[in-house]
Amino acid sequence: MTTDFSPYYRLWALQLLAEFEDIRAQYGLALEAPIFEISETLKQYGSWQATSRMIRISSHLITSCSWDVTCLILKHEMAHQICSELFHNNTSDHGPLFQRACQLLGLPASYRHASSDLPGPTTSAPAGDARTEKGRQFIIRIGKLLALATSANEHEAALAMEKASQLMTRHNLQQLQEDAQSAFASLIIHTRSQRLESWQRKICVILLQFFYVKVVTSSLYDPLRHAPYKTIEIFGREENVTVAEYCYTFLAGQLASLWQQNRSRINGKGIRVRNSYYLGLLQGFYDKLKAQKALTEATNHPTPTMVPRDGDGTAIAILIRAEDAALDQFVGLRFPRLRRRSEGKSFIYRETYEQGRVDGQQIVLHKGVADQGGGQGLLLAVNK
Repeated sequence: MTTDFSPYYRLWALQLLAEFEDIRAQYGLALEAPIFEISETLKQYGSWQATSRMIRISSHLITSCSWDVTCLILKHEMAHQICSELFHNNTSDHGPLFQRACQLLGLPASYRHASSDLPGPTTSAPAGDARTEKGRQFIIRIGKLLALATSANEHEAALAMEKASQLMTRHNLQQLQEDAQSAFASLIIHTRSQRLESWQRKICVILLQFFYVKVVTSSLYDPLRHAPYKTIEIFGREENVTVAEYCYTFLAGQLASLWQQNRSRINGKGIRVRNSYYLGLLQGFYDKLKAQKALTEATNHPTPTMVPRDGDGTAIAILIRAEDAALDQFVGLRFPRLRRRSEGKSFIYRETYEQGRVDGQQIVLHKGVADQGGGQGLLLAVNK
């Protein structure tokens, strides 16, 4: 039985208008708002009609894809509108003027062609790209190391985790030297919630500090609930984004499990007590990663063939700053007017928080990241 979504069409059209206004403001474009129509065609995800000044978006697109994909198709049609109304070119081809319009909108290359087939991940490198293959090999090597950390021997588990940390650092330094231009990717974690909890923000801090990625929290429209929900978007090299996503997914799931295991020895009840324990767990894990990173940086001395450096490591610092600036620019294509704001402090129960912090220091990366066909992810566990 086919679901009738037509009662939603007016709401979707209004939301598309709101998205249009936001995109126009974000990128500083002098465009007049068009008419929006929801179509039922399966042949085109979107179209721009210059004579009627109308943008049509397929209901099939809206119901079968997440809203961020719908917004990318909207940008594609806005690029056609720019060609018509700002560049005064009414041809519907995807030539140089259209590509210039896409650049103004920060539209990923995979959404700039005429095909009606939706592309895969919008910023992934092509399958044959050497950097992609290196990234896959890196993930496999990380997986083999982390698999060793399942050992009941605490020393062996710690050593495997330390080696994995060193490998991540070394890999990123090598990529800095070898890549004239970084190949970045982005990935959205859909929370399906209208607020981000303090512990979710703490996980974002962990990803930002230790996984060579940038993290942006934002909101995305849910067309079937007609309501916004919070998102977490990860930016970085494709392999780093993959590892960071695995880390977020498991940590988010593991917190509830650890709470259930340990709540009997924790005084108090309610959400604040639980969240205090969550934040303590994450702080303990953060402290452990921070200590390991300091040890890795102190003992990791790249050879002259890996990264050119002078006595004080100035060359490495320059490469890192250049990479960071390039990644910031990549993030800026998605969020051209990104605002940074500090979070208010969360109310915590100190005793519960400290219990969680002690338990969090026992969390270790333990199960491997396999190649994409293997279906395994990066996991975390508590080392008892």
